[in-house]
Amino acid sequence: MIGSSTRGPDSDRGQAYTLEGFIGAMVVLMAVLFALQSVVLTPTTGGLADRTVQVQIQQEAQDALIVSSRGGNLSETVRNWDGEGGFANADGPPAPGEDNQTYSVTTFGNESELGDILEQRFASNGWSYNVQLHPETGDRKTLVYQGSPPSSALTASYTVTLYDNQTITSDGDSRTLEAAADSDDETIPHRGSSDETPIYNVVEVRVILW
Repeated sequence: MIGSSTRGPDSDRGQAYTLEGFIGAMVVLMAVLFALQSVVLTPTTGGLADRTVQVQIQQEAQDALIVSSRGGNLSETVRNWDGEGGFANADGPPAPGEDNQTYSVTTFGNESELGDILEQRFASNGWSYNVQLHPETGDRKTLVYQGSPPSSALTASYTVTLYDNQTITSDGDSRTLEAAADSDDETIPHRGSSDETPIYNVVEVRVILW
């Protein structure tokens, strides 16, 4: 009959080929998507992402040290001695192998600009950290101790130079560092240089994050 819609075998075969091609394209597309997801989840690319985050966090800790050094606040923190070989208003137990008390995170935040920045940026986001002083000569002194850091911990540091004519910054003690060097209660010892330079000591302030 003229105008009949009856389809022959060739028409059915064409539709089958079309459907088969469509399904094949879907399979290829799904395979590509799966491959892309697999690339994202590989340990290598994950490691690169981790390293990127680590670099960013380390830079933020370094920036905290730099910001707190402006105006001399970091130096004031280093010179905040209590007259007994420790630091004024420290309220925490000593770090292992040390005698001086340490600061809690909150107290250190109240005592120094560095402590405030570290508390707001890191402690409030679940990070732990230690803050240490490493004099050019003399034993290490710990300001904040939150435990033994893992091998993956990040470190940032800044060097502070102390001068003989600078004063102790704790309340009620206005002695110069040079005068304190003649007593037995110096927290950071004089470096004992034989030359006539006005430098009392050079101290590395180190922040260890994990």
